[in-house]
Formats: sequence, structure tokens, C-alpha cells
Amino acid sequence: MQRLHAVDALRALALLGVLAVNIWYFAFPENLSGSGRSAGAETAPADQWVAFAATTLFEGKSYVVFSFLFGLSFVLQWGSAHRSGASEVTRSVRRFIGLIVLGLLHGIFLFVGDILLAYALLGFALLGLRRIGTRAALTLAAALWLIVALAILGLGGLTLALASSSMVDPAALDAAAMSTSAEAAREAYTGGLGSYLAFQLSAYGLVAPSTLIVQGPVAFAAFLLGLVLGRGRLLERIMAGEIPTARLLRLALLALAVGGALSVTAAWLTWGAPWTPQEPGQRSVGGLGMETLGGGLIFLAGPIQATGYVVVALLILRQPQFGWLVRALAPAGSMSLSNYLGQSLVLAVLFSVLGAPLGLGLAGQLSASQVGLVVVGLWTVQLGLSGLWLRRFSRGPVEFPLRAWTYAEPRRRNHPSA
Repeated sequence: MQRLHAVDALRALALLGVLAVNIWYFAFPENLSGSGRSAGAETAPADQWVAFAATTLFEGKSYVVFSFLFGLSFVLQWGSAHRSGASEVTRSVRRFIGLIVLGLLHGIFLFVGDILLAYALLGFALLGLRRIGTRAALTLAAALWLIVALAILGLGGLTLALASSSMVDPAALDAAAMSTSAEAAREAYTGGLGSYLAFQLSAYGLVAPSTLIVQGPVAFAAFLLGLVLGRGRLLERIMAGEIPTARLLRLALLALAVGGALSVTAAWLTWGAPWTPQEPGQRSVGGLGMETLGGGLIFLAGPIQATGYVVVALLILRQPQFGWLVRALAPAGSMSLSNYLGQSLVLAVLFSVLGAPLGLGLAGQLSASQVGLVVVGLWTVQLGLSGLWLRRFSRGPVEFPLRAWTYAEPRRRNHPSA
């Protein structure tokens, strides 16, 4: 399978969604402390709509697309290894080791919600299942997705039941307690380098296992889907117009309708109705229990809505009149690892103590609307810089050393002839 520029363009669109989700953990670091969801004061209608839209459009969908494309990349790399006579196992293991190192550094020093470590560890499992049959792969993927979503929905229901009984003090979920925790998290995140590192290490110990246990199975399900579709060259067939447009449109519209309905409900459970005025500090419609139910719906909606996104994007990108769009997006997607890590670096400088020398450290100081503007601005800059970079270099600044490490051949000793 040859590299498709439309796939790189799709990866660039996924980067936008990843940024739109991750930025809330930088802008409001209390989201990493387990004290509930926050998007600022949430009083202005525009701010309410931004938070609502981020959950509806991106949360739980963008990383699914990213994971799907990661699984698809294995097919490309294993095919390249076979053509060159190299071992796909050796190359994959070296790549995973490189990703583990990058993931640990990224998670500890920049963003505790790092996904690279989970990708690397799950990659070993995918390597072991690389010859899995299509039916078995799809069955396993569906089972992993449903187990996670239903487990979170069940946890949400249990939380609601406990909160409504006398077994749990409702004050434990009081908004004032969350506000105090939010202030402490922001102070630690912006107060000094020592407190920042302590906050990162503490949050990483909480978030990293959750990422692997909760997001990991859904990411692995997307890996399996990417593996199956890559082997079947389905994306190439879509781009070549071999599958009827009407059939693809029916699939996309159904996926967007079902996934969209679930996501809107999840956003309402998490943030409340954006068309209803909220008082300062007001939380979601039902507290932690409703937020957990919303999280379950997000996981349930993610793969469905992401399928609609991918199909619609490919239908648009395969049209000749949108060739300019492919050319604008593809460079950022082809160096997506550099851009993913670059997003975290910029956001850490903007919101944490790392930006204090520049007068930044803006955690908790921007409204949700302003956070949305940062998303659009940073992603647009990345598109432009990626194009400029690839005019001079063949790969991104992080992709180059990772590829060199992945493709390095062990030195062979020359034995003198007898």
C-alpha cells in the first residue's frame, strides 16, 4: 500500500480534534486532579457553547481516529519491512521502545494525558495478533469497545444510586470542594518549577493507569480496525471511487446521526444545557454521577461518530476540486508525532509555570471561548509551519530520529577468512 496523502490529511484533522480535547487539561489543570470537570466559570453563553461543542464534536472521537490511523500505519510498515527483507518484529519492537521513551518524557514533563506510552504497550499486543483473522479482529474490537462503554455507564449509574442514598454524604461532591481543589491545582501548576513537577508526577500516577485501562481497550479496538481495513486496502478503494458514493453516504449519515445523538446527550449530562443560563460555579445537571454517565456515552459514541467523520472526510478529500485542501493538510499529518508533542510544548508554556519567564502561566485565566480561539490559532500555525518544514526536510523533527532508531540495523562483525 502506497502512502495516501488523503490519509495524512485525515491525520491532520484528527490533530485538530486531539488539540481541542487536550487543551482543557492545560487551561484548567484541576481536570487532572480527579475533582470533576471544569471549563472555567462557564457563565457566559458563548463559553457554555464552546465547552458543549468540544464534548459533542471531539471528545472520544479524535483519539479513536488517531488510533485507527496508528493501526493502519502498521500495515504500511510491515509491508515496507517485507519488501526490504527486514524483520517486521525487530522494527516494531524498536519503534515501540522509542515511543515508550517519548511517552514517559512527554507524560512526566509536559502532559500527563500522554497516549504514546499506551500506544507502545498496546503495539506489542497488536504485533502478536498481526495475523489475526478479519472476523476475530472485528469481534474482539467490538467487545473491547462495548465492555469499556458499558462499564463506565454502570459506574455512573452506581454513583447516582449511592449519591441519592444515605450511604454517601452529598457534601463530598459539593461544588465548593471542587472549587478549592481547582484553586490548589492551578497554584501548583503555575506556582514554581518544584510544585509543577510535583503536580505532574502526582497527576501522572493517577492518569497514566487510567489512560491504559480505560482508553487503552478502545484504542486497541481502533488499532484492530485499522489493521483489518489496511489489509483490505479499503481506504485506497474509497479514494479510487471503487465503493459507491451512495452507500458510503448512507453509512456516514447513520453513524453521524447515532453518534451525534449520544454525544449531545453526553455533553448535556456533563455541562448542562448551554441555552440555559448558569450561575457561577454551577456544575452539570446531576454532579459526578451524571458526568460519569456522560463519559460512558462518550465512549459509546466515539467509534460510531468517528466512522462518520472518516467516511465524510474521505469523500470530500477524494474530489479533484479539493486537492488544495489535501495539499494544505497533508504536511501536518505526515509529521503528526512532532505536531502532537509540539502542541503539548506550546500549551505547557502558555498555561504552566514553564511560561512564567514570558509572563504566561495562564492556567485558569482564560474563558472557554478564548481557549477555543487558542485551538484554532495553534492548529492553523501548525499547518503552515509543517508545510514550510517539509519543503526543506523529508520528515518531521521527531519522526527523523525515531525512524533512524527504528530502521537501524545491528552491526555485523566481519570475520577474517581462513
